[in-house]
This record gives sequence, C-alpha cells and structure tokens, in this order.
Amino acid sequence: MKQITNSFKLIKKERTGLAAVFAASLVFAGIGLGATAQAQTADWPTKPVRIIVPYSPGGGTDIISRRLAQGLGPVLKQNVIVDNKPGANGIIGTDLAAKAEPDGHTYVMVVSTHLINPLVIKNLPYDTFKDLIGVTVVADSPLIFVTSSQFPAKTMAEFTKAMRAKPATYSYGSSENMTKLVGAMYANSEKLDMVSVSYKGGAPLMTDVVSGVTTVGITSILTARNFMDSGRLTPLAVTSSQRSAAVPNVPTMQEAGVKDFDITQSYAMYAPSKTPKHILNAMQKAVHQVAMSPDMKAALADQAAWPVAQPVDEFNERIKKEAAFLQDLAKRINLQGD
Repeated sequence: MKQITNSFKLIKKERTGLAAVFAASLVFAGIGLGATAQAQTADWPTKPVRIIVPYSPGGGTDIISRRLAQGLGPVLKQNVIVDNKPGANGIIGTDLAAKAEPDGHTYVMVVSTHLINPLVIKNLPYDTFKDLIGVTVVADSPLIFVTSSQFPAKTMAEFTKAMRAKPATYSYGSSENMTKLVGAMYANSEKLDMVSVSYKGGAPLMTDVVSGVTTVGITSILTARNFMDSGRLTPLAVTSSQRSAAVPNVPTMQEAGVKDFDITQSYAMYAPSKTPKHILNAMQKAVHQVAMSPDMKAALADQAAWPVAQPVDEFNERIKKEAAFLQDLAKRINLQGD
C-alpha cells in the first residue's frame, strides 16, 4: 500500500513538473507571438502617410481628413499628408489609391458615393470591391439641404411649393453621386421637375448656391456651416431621422413632410486591396485612437458628425450591407449617371 501511495506521489510530481514546463512554454510562446506582432508593424510606417481626398479642398471630407491627419501624425510618428485629387465623382483620386503600392502608406477618404459609382458609371478604371479594401469609417453625419438666403423660401415646405409653381425652372446641386442620389430622392418623392447640376466638390457647390446659380444644394453640415453662420445660406432640412445637435433648429426632412426620408453620409477610409492585414489593423487602431479623443469628438460633434472607427472586418461587413441598400435605392428612384 505504501509503495502504491509513493507511486501516485511520484506521478503527481512528474505531472506538476510537466505542467509547469508546458505553462512556461506557453508564456514564452505568447511573448514570441507578441514580439512577432510588434515586429510586423515595426517597419511601418517608414515614410509619410498620404490620405487622398478625391474632392475639392474645403468640403466636408477634406475638413475631416485634415483634422484626422493632424491627430494621426503624433500617433504614427510620421507626417500624414492630405492630397486633394478632385474630379469625376471621386473616381480620379480613388483610382490613384487603388493603383498605389499596397505598403500601407497610401489611403483614400471617400463618402458613401464610393459605393454608388459602380451603379451609375460604366467602365470604372478600378473594381470598387476588388481593388480596394475598407479600413474603417471615421465618422457618420447627416446631410443638409440649403438654399441662398436671397431665395424667398425659408422652410422646406415653402421651398417645395416654389418648386411646384415653376416646373423645370429650378435646380439641385450635388458634389458627388451620394448627394446627387439624395437630391433625386427628394425630387422623386415630391414629384418635382428639377434639373440636376453636378460639381467637383462641396466648396464650389456652396459658392453657386449662395449666388443663386443653383437653387438648392445637398451637402454636409461641415461644408455649409460657415455659409449658414454668416447668413448667406438658409438651412431647410437635415436628412437624418432625428435633428442634429449641431443645427438643432433645423427640422428633419420627415418633419418637413417628406415621408420615409432617412439617410446619412459616411466618411470612410480605404486602402489598396493587397495592403497587409496587420497594417490595416494598425491603421484602424490609430484612427480609433484619434477619432475617440476628446478633441476630435468635440470637433466632429460641432460639425454634426460622430466618430465610428470600427474594426476592419466589421467595416467590410458594413460595406456589403450598405452597397446592397444603395443599389436597391438607386434602382427605385432610377438614379442616372452624368
């Protein structure tokens, strides 16, 4: 009996020793994996990071990108450059990003029109879903309808009445296909005969709306803010289902009587599709750190946007869902390209 007991003690001791060795090996393996994970981003970034904005300077995407770049510089310990490449509904700049070296140093910041372009434009120079991969949505924001303060209508109801009084006389302006889609949604919903006018960016659009060249503009609150504050533009309605804290006195389209009108704009970062996943994840984490900082949150809130910065995989699932929704909407309102 004593011999058996001693045998169990020996076995227990051997197992304890093996467990300790095994546990130690796991710890060292974990350290090794951690070191590997660090090594994977130790060589990135090795040069300035470029964020291409495929729209004109001064627009909402440009403003958010520049605020983001200011915060990313210290986090990445590299200069972060915003490079405006406007034209063709964002296609020119986006194409540059799609064809850039996939080394984690080139990104593009686009709005939701990025997912609409393949629906209305034939022969894109890149494949929206194969040549680019989502990094994260930096922020979401409602859009806003604005008209010149010289135009007599001061509410959306008054504006709609004026549009009906003179069919084919007035126009709605957009700076890319997302805002064009929203303008078409309004005209289609209210059965209005309006002319669609396209611009290369939010800034030139606002200039023409202020002067009365284009009757109404659909844009971001970011882009219209200074013109509204100076009294040169009249805000008519926001496109989200709830009012924005940035312009609390401006009603929603639904409050103005336009039924089932609820749509927001996203400011999203993409990279060339072959960019290594660990770099995408590292960039997303850097963006999240900046976007969730008190200063950036306050800046976004002041401009009617709110931070999102979700993980890479989560964002790419969102892309699939939004693309399907926008495709269905574009078909229902018969959205046409320029």
